[in-house]
Amino acid sequence: AAPLCSPSRASLMTGRLFPRTGVYSRNNTHFPTGSTTFTSASNAGMLLNETTLAEHLKPYGYVSGMVGKWHLGVKPEYLPINRGFDSYFGCPLTPIGCNSTAYNKSATTGFCMLFNNHTITEQPSDIRNIDVPYVQNTLGFISENQHRPFFFYFASHHTHMPQFASDDYLNSTMRGLFGDSLAELDYSVGAILDHVSSLGLANRTLVLFTADNGPALISQELGGEQGPLKCGKGTTYEGGVREPAIFWWPGVIEAGQISYAVASTLDILPTAVSLAGGKLPTDRQYDGVVLTDLLTGNRSTGPRFHNFYYSGHVLMAVRLHQFKVHYFTMGSHCLATYPDRDCHNNASLLYHDPPLLFNVNQDPKERYPLDVKQHHQPLA
Repeated sequence: AAPLCSPSRASLMTGRLFPRTGVYSRNNTHFPTGSTTFTSASNAGMLLNETTLAEHLKPYGYVSGMVGKWHLGVKPEYLPINRGFDSYFGCPLTPIGCNSTAYNKSATTGFCMLFNNHTITEQPSDIRNIDVPYVQNTLGFISENQHRPFFFYFASHHTHMPQFASDDYLNSTMRGLFGDSLAELDYSVGAILDHVSSLGLANRTLVLFTADNGPALISQELGGEQGPLKCGKGTTYEGGVREPAIFWWPGVIEAGQISYAVASTLDILPTAVSLAGGKLPTDRQYDGVVLTDLLTGNRSTGPRFHNFYYSGHVLMAVRLHQFKVHYFTMGSHCLATYPDRDCHNNASLLYHDPPLLFNVNQDPKERYPLDVKQHHQPLA
């Protein structure tokens, strides 16, 4: 739904395009300076009149819990425990300077707050072994609430920079610290799925695994890999906004199936509310659609056929089926060392007239613009 952490998570939590939620920034020339990502110095967070997924599910008997990275505000009123979640344990920000390789009590403390509900329990937090209590907290929540409807949000810090891994996974892969971090994330997800299955909950529990945005290639091999896609985090090219997703629901979703239909993290909230037997209120505009039929039936097409891509408050690009049109392009500080100069932070905002048009099914690298005169229909 967005190429950066906070706006993407705002859309995930609300089912609304992130400019509607107040999670964006602008400068005096009315062009984007980049979407807001909240820090420890932020006095604000996602607008308090926004309704989170946890709040939507509560009237239908759901209890909600969360561990990990929230990134939608750190002041008390913006924390998950005051946004519909019944429990929260985690570092709410990107753990920059948080002892990722060696514990140092003098490390930067602003980003390194470990919360248990409302209370800071460790500052600076030692994140090297943070996945152990994250997983324990998750398993405990599921066990405690196994006989009632529940929603749990496991927002791991892996594999965002700074990369880290616990003692059991450090130096365990050939891929270096990124691989170690990914291996620990793989273990954590497996432990949660195993626990759900051991309690006999698998056939009535939908699990979704996905990410908020593309890789920060400024960190080179430690930043991740975007495969055949162009650019990465912070841009509205495919490498910044296109992420894989895995849905797991034994007995309901057929295993091993692949769909190339267009979808968005905007769709998670309306899908969850629909599965809970609810309906979205009519007091505001929602931008997500219900994916249930796509997940359980026809996987070739889905209810969504378009995506809107913003940077700050400016509409940069639109996807319609297999076509994607760029009205503006711009690089990102997250990609300053990447070889493609279109991705660099000194690639300023550029207006395209006529706009750039790509078939991203056939050209996911967005290298070969189509002739807009011959393909005018997607622009209409």
